[in-house]
Amino acid sequence: MANPVDAARIRMSSVRSLMVAPLVPDSALHASLLFAVGQSQHTAEPPPELSADMMDSVSAMLTNQDTPHLIPLVQEAVRAGQQSLERNPGLTISAKRYAEIRSEFIAKHAILSSKGKQIWPVGATTILKRAGGSWNAALRAAGFSTSKQQTPQGFGSARFTPEQFSNAIRTFKSDAARGNFSTKLQHYVEWRKHLVKQGRTDIPSGPSIRNFYGSWSAALSSTNAEGPAEQD
Repeated sequence: MANPVDAARIRMSSVRSLMVAPLVPDSALHASLLFAVGQSQHTAEPPPELSADMMDSVSAMLTNQDTPHLIPLVQEAVRAGQQSLERNPGLTISAKRYAEIRSEFIAKHAILSSKGKQIWPVGATTILKRAGGSWNAALRAAGFSTSKQQTPQGFGSARFTPEQFSNAIRTFKSDAARGNFSTKLQHYVEWRKHLVKQGRTDIPSGPSIRNFYGSWSAALSSTNAEGPAEQD
């Protein structure tokens, strides 16, 4: 007869293994950024070869999301992005522009998301979380310039920095916890309006935050501040 304690341990181990989602490799995150700046680039010169790790990780994710036919197209764009980065050390891209390019690509190729499946190109929120909430840190990790350095035409930085978006959400959630009010989008709008009347100019609007993170709930979950996350 099996030991109940051992059986319980086996069940818990199985549950934990199911709950832990596989991490997206760093190479796939970096490739997503390179793709965003390279997908519109055209050059007569042969682009550089990608590392085997990057090629394998991107190919695996594209295959897993049932789009293996996009592998040649994606690899060409990522290589073009790498070439552009080597030519222009000041190359950068804002989180907002990245999210726009990703959304256009996903819509164009009818890529469907499902529970437990990681979609490539990865979302801006995933990139931010891996970099501790700093878009500049994510850019530096992938070899890009940051928003404080040169910004080429076509990839302009947003009015607010990623840090300002993050700080606004964190402060709002902290104030909501102290003031005992919910973190609904409408309450954020009212909270921001009060601060703007006091002269604050560093607080992004509610729609700007929702566009930056993809949704209001994603914005709320992107910070470590206390408070329940609510859908808009």
